[in-house]
Amino acid sequence: MSLDRYLALFREYRRKSLFTPSDFETLLDAPAATVRVQLSRMVSRGVLTRIRQGLYANPFSPPSVDEVAMALRSPAYISLESALARHGVLSQSPVTITLVTTGQPYVFHAMDLVFEYHHIKREIFTGFERQGACLLAEPEKALADLIYLRHRRRKQLDTERLRSLLDDMDLDLLNRDRLAHYAQGMKLDLGVFDI
Repeated sequence: MSLDRYLALFREYRRKSLFTPSDFETLLDAPAATVRVQLSRMVSRGVLTRIRQGLYANPFSPPSVDEVAMALRSPAYISLESALARHGVLSQSPVTITLVTTGQPYVFHAMDLVFEYHHIKREIFTGFERQGACLLAEPEKALADLIYLRHRRRKQLDTERLRSLLDDMDLDLLNRDRLAHYAQGMKLDLGVFDI
């Protein structure tokens, strides 16, 4: 199969921004080994971008950051600092895309970005909504996730550092009842932080 045949498929399926080898096996009726070799050659020539093993960007319709975030690990939703910044609660723009998953935690480097996936239990994998191509935590759940993961579980932020981060947030944008609901479900004591 020629490079032209692959490029024709990318053009034909412009609405599809990410492809897997099995997509090509099906669309081209080609054996898996042949597809793997051809994809590898296209990547080495710079014709095709590999997002991660088994996931390729359509050169005629590149994926958005959100599409990549949702494809790298599923199920997942954008949360913590990334969601707080998108909601305007956190004034700083984080350099890492922070997500929550019920799968294993992992850090991916793709598209010159860092995607950081944090594990939480299935019963607290809630509090998000679809926004365009991604699932995004409500601001209250993003803050509860941040306290739960960075302070309580991983101890990355001690109480003083977390208070300092909270001082940089516009907490007036949060629904206090909703925040209390998520905090209760995660067994968080928000009184320690005067929230």
